[in-house]
Amino acid sequence: MKISFNSTIFSQEKAGGISRYFICLIKKLIENNIDIKVTSILHKNIFLKTLSKKHSSGFYLSNYPLFKWVENLNNSKFNKYNLTNQTDIIHDTYYTFGVKKLKKMKKIITVHDLIHEKFRDFYRNSQYLINLKKKSFEDCDHFICVSQNTKKDLIENYNIDKDRISVIYHGADHLIKKKASMNFKIDYPFILFVGNREKYKNFEFLLKAYSKSKKISSNFNLVCFGGGKFSKKENELIDKFYITKKIIHVTGDDQLLCNYYSNAKALIIPSIYEGFGLTLIEAMRFKCPIFCSNIDVFKEISDDHVINFDPRNELNLISQLEDNLFNENKLNEISLKAFKNSENFTWEKSALNTIKVYNKLI
Repeated sequence: MKISFNSTIFSQEKAGGISRYFICLIKKLIENNIDIKVTSILHKNIFLKTLSKKHSSGFYLSNYPLFKWVENLNNSKFNKYNLTNQTDIIHDTYYTFGVKKLKKMKKIITVHDLIHEKFRDFYRNSQYLINLKKKSFEDCDHFICVSQNTKKDLIENYNIDKDRISVIYHGADHLIKKKASMNFKIDYPFILFVGNREKYKNFEFLLKAYSKSKKISSNFNLVCFGGGKFSKKENELIDKFYITKKIIHVTGDDQLLCNYYSNAKALIIPSIYEGFGLTLIEAMRFKCPIFCSNIDVFKEISDDHVINFDPRNELNLISQLEDNLFNENKLNEISLKAFKNSENFTWEKSALNTIKVYNKLI
């Protein structure tokens, strides 16, 4: 069985949830003796760099604009590889238009979320991406969705036959905690926010709730890991709410992220929508208590071992934080149950379920 992955997502993001998903999946597929190739001419992704030359091609350049000619060159090389190497299955990494396949080839797309369909006004390019999806779906033989919630959204928005969709969860075991470095030192208790803060991530809502609770802001700093530097608007809000000395932005590698998960009083996820919720299951593995919005996908993957709140009601979040952050017995109870739940999410299981889909298609 020969599986061919294109470089679309690896050319678009330096390090993100989707590219991490593909690399974790690909490495486990390789361990299970699946013939894999990721084909590109040029990419900017740090995760793809970790694959051997046997399983990937192309040059790494740390940063460059997403020129159309780079996309065309990558697509051309990908198509040529498939036509000359007897590819069985094409696995599209991010809604690529222009993928060519022979009749015997099958094509799969992993659908992570339908953010642009549900929140069109959030993004100037929503309609462009929706049109791109429609085109890439036309010759797709099967779809992998990362949650039942995403499957529901895919059916509702694109009328895809449910029998052409498989739900396969992410793994959570890509983060492995080692001994904390000597220069990792936190002198003040903190709550944690991880990753991108824009739009549907609802970070402004968290800032407002945090600033309104003197009980929380006087006892805990708010650490924001990753997601880029604070924007001008975010800095203005932080100043406006008089919490400048309480908000800390840090960035670093996976080891540092493990240390923050392990030492946080809790992780806060206020998203109004997600396709899955990778940070949620990452935190579970480190027995980090989780406060998250009461959206369907979080209920699906958390098995109720979290503390939910309404992501549009600041007073509800404040109440949940004030009632539970000081209750050590409650936090220990939910974090231990959540840790057991996290053992259901492994990349080995994700890979084996993906192999089942591949086998069914050929």
